[in-house]
Amino acid sequence: MNTNDIVREFITKEILHGSMSTPLGDQDMLIESGIIDSLGIMTLLAFLEEKFSIQVPGDELIPENFESISAIGALIERQAVK
Repeated sequence: MNTNDIVREFITKEILHGSMSTPLGDQDMLIESGIIDSLGIMTLLAFLEEKFSIQVPGDELIPENFESISAIGALIERQAVK
């Protein structure tokens, strides 16, 4: 399972509670479409930091980094190499 798949599974199970009738795509707009809100971002952030052993600094906590599964995957990769 790759990073995007792990993120997708978490969002689907823990934030949406399995309520999506179609799978989330890597480019689906999570914030804009209301799939994830500020509380969802905080829940997701706690998961990412634990699962991937990363620390996301405050300057990276911007909507653009959480707008899609691809953007979240890129954020994880940037933090993992530090």
